[in-house]
Amino acid sequence: MAEQPFYSIYDKLITGKDDVIGMLAYSIYKQHKIEFIEDFKRKKGKCPEDSDFEYFIMSSVTPSQLKKYRESARAILSENVAAAVQDELLRIDIDFQKSIDSVVKRHTDDVEKVVEKHAISNWKTIGLNIASSFLFSILLVIVFIFGFTTESGLRTKTKAVIETIHESQAVHPVDSTSIH
Repeated sequence: MAEQPFYSIYDKLITGKDDVIGMLAYSIYKQHKIEFIEDFKRKKGKCPEDSDFEYFIMSSVTPSQLKKYRESARAILSENVAAAVQDELLRIDIDFQKSIDSVVKRHTDDVEKVVEKHAISNWKTIGLNIASSFLFSILLVIVFIFGFTTESGLRTKTKAVIETIHESQAVHPVDSTSIH
């Protein structure tokens, strides 16, 4: 086998140990190489030899092809990061909604307990108001009965009303011609 020129694609795509885009670009290059091999086998019926790779390698190390590998890697990484962020945001949203629901339920339960406690007090208050109104009505009836049914009280009041009516007619006689 003849010595081939060294085209270190790895060194051209990966600029450092933390170059994630470069590593992903190198994986894309390797996938491209596998596709070349499978296509070669299908068309030629045999595995490619080293000499068959020369054109593939030369076309893979051109600046435009290296740029395409990195751009593809950047796009894949962006899509995956966006999907991961979207999933995480959805999870956070669900957790946040559960928290809100829990807090609302807890406070709703507290409010319901307070309302129930005061509802019992309100019914007591309503009952006391009805009882006091009833007692006041009875007291008024008793005062009315004793005030107007006693002989002197009823006669006195009746005489006073009749005298007031007669006096007002005597002092101010009704003149039918003076009515306008």
